[in-house]
Amino acid sequence: MRPEWEKVEESGTKSQVFSDKTMSRFRGQIPHTLDKKGRVSIPARFREILREQYNDQLLISHRQKCLVAYPLEEWEKLEDKILQLPQFSKDVKDYQRTFLSAAQECSVDAQGRILIPPELRARVGLKDRALFVGMLSHFEIWAHAAFQDEHAPKMENISELEHNLFTQFKI
Repeated sequence: MRPEWEKVEESGTKSQVFSDKTMSRFRGQIPHTLDKKGRVSIPARFREILREQYNDQLLISHRQKCLVAYPLEEWEKLEDKILQLPQFSKDVKDYQRTFLSAAQECSVDAQGRILIPPELRARVGLKDRALFVGMLSHFEIWAHAAFQDEHAPKMENISELEHNLFTQFKI
């Protein structure tokens, strides 16, 4: 975190601020279309967050049925956490070989688009319709139909999921 973003509130807790306002997070579900070359426009509000708080560099990898896109600074935080794990652990090595090694740097072009590499598109079945899903510090990029298939059943159980999470993590 950049020092100028850290602010101690009257309560004594720290919060992240940017130009005297709380840092924005990636939120929402926004559909977009990929062109024939595999380029897709990043949603305007996501671009604004990248421009104001980060830079135009994203690291994109895959996770299960979607792609994950991290601003470089957030990706480096993730790497720092992974470096704290036991490096001789089989699970840590497997995770590094599967998730970290698949990551590719993608720059946002002047039109606000990224070119998603063909191997990443193929891995998650991303062809023409994408859905950007905000995950606070990063965002996911789903094939639109895959997201619907995966998450429609979960929406029916949102109350149970909410209860379990709130109980487990004392939110």
